Amino acid sequence: MKRFAAIAGVLCTVGLAGTATAAPSSGARAATTPPRSHLRGFECQRSIDPVGRTVSVTAIMRPVSGTQKMSVRFDLLTRTKSSGPFTVVRGGDLGTWLSPLDQPTLGQRPGDVWVLSHPVAALPAPAAYRYRVVFRWVGAKGRVLDTHTRTTASCFQPELRPDLSVRSIAIVPVAGKPNLSSYVVLIRNGGATAAGPFVLQFATSGRVVSRIVPRLGAHKTRTETFLGPVCTSATAPVVTVDPSQRILDFNPSNNRLQASCRAAGS
Repeated sequence: MKRFAAIAGVLCTVGLAGTATAAPSSGARAATTPPRSHLRGFECQRSIDPVGRTVSVTAIMRPVSGTQKMSVRFDLLTRTKSSGPFTVVRGGDLGTWLSPLDQPTLGQRPGDVWVLSHPVAALPAPAAYRYRVVFRWVGAKGRVLDTHTRTTASCFQPELRPDLSVRSIAIVPVAGKPNLSSYVVLIRNGGATAAGPFVLQFATSGRVVSRIVPRLGAHKTRTETFLGPVCTSATAPVVTVDPSQRILDFNPSNNRLQASCRAAGS
C-alpha cells in the first residue's frame, strides 16, 4: 500500500437532552427513539492532486443503559481490483478505539450524544474504499455492554493525473548529410487527463534543444523531430519530457529515454 495520510477525527459532543413533561406511549416512544448508533455524511472527494483524494464519514452514538464509557473505532478498507476482498488500511488513528477524552463522563446520561467525524486524505489510486465503524459501550468495571458495526458504501478513487512518457526514438539518415541524423521522438500521455504546456528536451554532444508542447490529450501520442549528429555511443541523444517536473505526472520515471544507436536507419 502506498503512503497516505490519516487526518484525525473532528470531535463534536452534545450534552444532556431536555426532559419531557409527560412520558409518551410505548408506540410513540418506539417510533421516536433514535438509534444507538448510526453513520451519516459519507463523502468521497476525487481530485487530480493525490492530497485532495479523501473519504470521510460521521459517526453518531448514544448511550445504552448502564454506560460508563463510549468508544468508536474507524477501520478503512480498500481494494485495488473490481472484485476480491477488501483489506484493512493501516496508519494514523485508523483501527484505534477513540473516546471523548475532553468529556470522559459523556455517555453516562441517557440524553448524551457523541458525534465524531473522521476524514482520511491522500488516498492512493486507483482503488475503492469503504469505512467499517465499530461502536462499543462499556459499563462498570470495564464490562462491554454491547457493540454495533456499521459499514458505508464504497468510494472509488480513480487515478486522474496525466502520465507523460517518451515511448521511442527513431533514427533516420539525412540524405546528402552523412554527419547528421533525424531523430523522430514519440511521446505519449497515458493518463486520464490532458497535460500541457510542457517542455520536450533533446540533448546530445553538450547541445540542448528545448521545445514547448502546448498540449497532449489523455491517452494521446505525438511525434516531434529533431536534427542532430549521427548516433554513436558518445553522441546518443537523450530525450526528456517535462524535465523540470512542472506537470503533476503520475509516473515521472518514464519521462526520459536515450536513443539506441542500433536503431539507426530504421
